[in-house]
Amino acid sequence: MYGYLSIYFTPTEEERKNYLYYYCGLCHSLKENLGECYRLTTIKEVVFFSMLNNPVESINEFRCPYVGFKKRVKPASNSFMTPYAYLNLLIIYGKLLDYNLEGKLVPKKVLKKLESKLFEYFDSKIIKEYNHLLMKQQKVEEQNLDLDDYAKPSQEIMEMLFEKFFPQGFPATMPIVTAYLIYLVDSVYDFHKDIKKGNFNAIASSFGVTKLEELTQDQKERILFTYDLCSKEFAENIEEIANFNSFLVKKLATFSLIYHRNSVTKILDGGKKDERATNHSRTNKKGRVQKPVFKI
Repeated sequence: MYGYLSIYFTPTEEERKNYLYYYCGLCHSLKENLGECYRLTTIKEVVFFSMLNNPVESINEFRCPYVGFKKRVKPASNSFMTPYAYLNLLIIYGKLLDYNLEGKLVPKKVLKKLESKLFEYFDSKIIKEYNHLLMKQQKVEEQNLDLDDYAKPSQEIMEMLFEKFFPQGFPATMPIVTAYLIYLVDSVYDFHKDIKKGNFNAIASSFGVTKLEELTQDQKERILFTYDLCSKEFAENIEEIANFNSFLVKKLATFSLIYHRNSVTKILDGGKKDERATNHSRTNKKGRVQKPVFKI
């Protein structure tokens, strides 16, 4: 499982079941539409997208072998999750294509197989534009640009996805701040790994540093200001696109944004990334990260 929007608070039993309804629904949809192995690629932001557009209806309880046969819940009728299974695949495909563009060769037959599966749901125009924007992102990253400019192709990708999955409309700033948040957090969390492996990193390239300790206080504040600005806009507008689960998605977004803000700040101040940063963790009243509330 991958992603940043998760349960960083102690959920009520109802909140836990409601979240699992979509999480397990996506997991089962990946299996039903794509195959068993794809269940291991579940992305939490895709779960979040599905929560915004679909109500909780009839549920089925089952015991999941992936969590020691503990009880979990899923939709009694899971067909509504099919678009999100393909969205999940699109993001995974994009990541592998990005690896390929960076020179970490992914077998062409693997990419072709994924692309052929994507054509089962997306039309060729979307796949073509998606590939184009990923190549544009690679070309942008070859230039010496400002931090904000590096995220613009990601912004265009996010706009395309919002138009596809929120045809009823959305605030114009939502794709922008969503793209910037993901791009910025990735750049901080992956900084040391990127430098070690010689990969592109937006912070390293924009500020001309090879260590986070080399960032000036003004540069650190610039990163945190961008994060805070985007977080505020995201949190304030999320309810506007939430056709369902308004309270829960606002809570998920708010706690996740706070959690990653604290993690980013800690890293910029010389600390290390919390290995549970993308898992279900919570913070107690004294600010200490405790064990996950529950595991999926």
